[in-house]
Amino acid sequence: MTSAHVLFTVLSLVGLLLPHGAAAREPAPACDLPAVTKVLEKRLGVVFPHGGQSGDVIDLACKPHPEHRQLTIVALFHDLRSPAGAPIDDQKGFVAAVLDTRRAVLKSLYQETLELNPGIRITDTSLSIDTARYELTPDVRAFGVRMDIGHSPKCADGGTSRYLTLLVPDGKRLRPVLKRQPLRVWTVAKWNLTDNIDACSIETVKEADLSLTPGAVTNHGWRDLNVSVRVQSRGPGRQLAEDLPGRKLTLTTLHYDGDHYPGNLGPLASKLLRP
Repeated sequence: MTSAHVLFTVLSLVGLLLPHGAAAREPAPACDLPAVTKVLEKRLGVVFPHGGQSGDVIDLACKPHPEHRQLTIVALFHDLRSPAGAPIDDQKGFVAAVLDTRRAVLKSLYQETLELNPGIRITDTSLSIDTARYELTPDVRAFGVRMDIGHSPKCADGGTSRYLTLLVPDGKRLRPVLKRQPLRVWTVAKWNLTDNIDACSIETVKEADLSLTPGAVTNHGWRDLNVSVRVQSRGPGRQLAEDLPGRKLTLTTLHYDGDHYPGNLGPLASKLLRP
């Protein structure tokens, strides 16, 4: 095995085994932790960091609301415990909230429980808040939460991560209209079979980076979401390169059904990556 193959294999496996993008992630704006704790700790029954102790919170991200600057969007993962106080190992809690931290007021909230499996790994750099212009109706603008929690074992043929959930205000709650759709899909295009030292040595990886933009057509009064994809490849001794430089392909369009945007982007992108 050449030194280029060795370096690529090491870097590839590190990048594929860990949540993609975590190492290069831009630090999120600092949360006003005392204010967030004051609003959410008792309401959620979750212990926030105190005195250098992390408590139940695994990851916490905050960002100013794009339309109401006095409000803050908060997203967090937290440990769960049984009624007796014992940790629950195969589940984690996810929370998204909009707060008025200056007045210590909770404006809207969303909570769910994530079931853990070998394909999910939650860390303290898993979450980021997406405030792109997801204007779905003249009166409704969604915000997104991205979860870099996809995990793939060493010899996997592919995987998904960078899951996007879009949330909209609905009274005192936040309602998900798009739920954990992957924005990164990758597959091994070619294994290195020239050396038996490592049976899982990767020669070439292909990956699809997805993006969503509201379209002009509406269904049930809500704008469609156009899904574009940029396909890229990487191999030993070279950086990630676009297969079609400067071009994005249209993958699909998601239509609002009156409640949410149904679809499954992972399999669609995976088909695009196949030879």
